[in-house]
Amino acid sequence: MQCTAYAHLNGEKLKDLQAMEKEFGTILVAYEPVPQVAHLSESELLEIKEEEEKIGKILVAYEKT
Repeated sequence: MQCTAYAHLNGEKLKDLQAMEKEFGTILVAYEPVPQVAHLSESELLEIKEEEEKIGKILVAYEKT
């Protein structure tokens, strides 16, 4: 699934997520539609982690549709 847009949030939904970010000390990203996270093998996960270290970025793998 390709996520082509961030979710449009406003009002209480946005305030709730901002409160969660503050509480957890994280950044939350909401997408439309909700992507399915890929099911990867241990070796595939290791490759991704190695690539993350090389490029200094976080990678997220989603299932193709």
